[in-house]
Amino acid sequence: MGVIYTLEGEGKAVFTYLEEIAPETVEKELDVLVDDLIAYITTPVAPSVPVAEEPEAAVEEEEIVYPFGVEPIVKAEGDTDGFYLYIGHTNDVHGRIVTGEDGSMGYSKLDSLVKMAESVTDDILLLDAGDTLHGTNLANMFEGQTVLEIMDMIGYDAMVPGNHDFNYGSDRLFEAAEWAEENASFRILSANITDEDGYLLMQPYQIYDFNGFKVCVIGISTPDTKTKAHPKYTVGVEFMSDAVLENAQNAIDIANEIADFVIVLGHIGVVPDGDTGLTSEIICQSLDGIDLFIDGHSHTVMDGGEVVNGTLIVSTGQYLNNLGIVEVKVNADGSAAIEDAFLLPASEVLDPSSGDILRSFGVTEVPDSAEIDEYIEAKQAELDEMLGVVVANIPMNLNGERADVRTKKTNLSSLICEAMTAESGADFTIMNGGGIRASLAAGPVTLGDVNNVLPFTNIITVCAITPADVYAALEHGYSLLPEQNGAFSQTDLKVVYSASAPVGERIKRVYLGDTLLDRNDTETTYKVATNDFMAAGGDGYTMFGRVLTEGSMLNEVFCDYLSENYPAL
Repeated sequence: MGVIYTLEGEGKAVFTYLEEIAPETVEKELDVLVDDLIAYITTPVAPSVPVAEEPEAAVEEEEIVYPFGVEPIVKAEGDTDGFYLYIGHTNDVHGRIVTGEDGSMGYSKLDSLVKMAESVTDDILLLDAGDTLHGTNLANMFEGQTVLEIMDMIGYDAMVPGNHDFNYGSDRLFEAAEWAEENASFRILSANITDEDGYLLMQPYQIYDFNGFKVCVIGISTPDTKTKAHPKYTVGVEFMSDAVLENAQNAIDIANEIADFVIVLGHIGVVPDGDTGLTSEIICQSLDGIDLFIDGHSHTVMDGGEVVNGTLIVSTGQYLNNLGIVEVKVNADGSAAIEDAFLLPASEVLDPSSGDILRSFGVTEVPDSAEIDEYIEAKQAELDEMLGVVVANIPMNLNGERADVRTKKTNLSSLICEAMTAESGADFTIMNGGGIRASLAAGPVTLGDVNNVLPFTNIITVCAITPADVYAALEHGYSLLPEQNGAFSQTDLKVVYSASAPVGERIKRVYLGDTLLDRNDTETTYKVATNDFMAAGGDGYTMFGRVLTEGSMLNEVFCDYLSENYPAL
């Protein structure tokens, strides 16, 4: 019953019990035990006769000293005869906190899933592979703190920073890591984020102890963060120092010495789309001794995973559209093997009857988490207040009417393009008119007004482009005139065109400032700012070259631009 008595000699027995146990209950326990206790305390103990024995050599258990002063976190005690370890993983959530956002199961449902699992076993490790803290107003307006606190409530054990987790600046990310270490249940890990002298700026790994079986989780962030986030966010931060590269295999070897199972939690990706060309497959092919690589960055759906050089690589896609689960069988002798890896889709979490996984465990409904919902509602109320804050005061009406932004330049589209070019450092901007969804009336402008104009979570992306491809992009954007077209090209370039000319021959001349771009020039390269949707081929824009940099969300940038040029009174 949680009642403990300690014999202290001289007829004393001290009782200790939990506050929730009623004192009268303890008194009843004492009544039952009192005679036996008195007899025990007062009965003389016969002195023992010493027997000479051969002294045994003391065997001292060697204390493990973990690199960088890391202390193991004990997750479970017991099950020494063998057990199953369940590793849950997510990646590229991009702030999709609420159920239904872009197909997200939402953190409320995820919390309920985790609590269901914890009611059955303590042998659970929950990890996130980055690009987690940024992406929606509910995340961005609080600089990711909402996501951090929800992850703590759910019981995440660790995450690795992705490139977009730097979108509030490196100082804010390091502050978040410190907050997590001091206040939360999880750690933010990265073994390759260093200063310019090669010194680590974050905790590189963490050891988790499950019934004496030790799991080492090592964080690795993409070196392409230097270009996949705005360069100003990573000033003074490096990702590919010589020390990191030269010691990579040695680090994995040490991990295998101090742990029984090695996981790399990487925001790397399987697509070589950055300057370094680094992928999770290349890392696993180059390094021996990694048991599991939990990947993010490329938004790749890997149901069942992929084995490379003995390492299983897994990834869930994006936006909490799936929860990844890896099942590891741990034997009594300390050996272990991955027995299964699969994805639980959000659709099945919302409706367990639509799939087989939850039904096989007898789950007919995944309820919302009251704790998470209450937190989200409180933060949403704070957000609503913030959205009402006046950020600018404009002297004119800005035209964002659907029929206009999908057929021609307007004063609003021109300002948005100017803001994108100025923020990104690109030579010019091309964006889709369909991304502009409302007008702004002269007078005070609130943050909510700006979000109504640019409601999508588009990120400003800078790509390489040749003059020939500029003409091709504009021909595509102007191809449906005079009909409305969400793909209509809004740009700060000067465009001379004929809407009545044959499709593909409508763009007559394009000027960058006073410079006439040559329609046939396939060699010269410019930097074009656009949004991540179009950079990935959205609205049929396949003309952009490789991505050079990724920056902030478009609505944030335009808000700052209005605030700077038309300050609130």
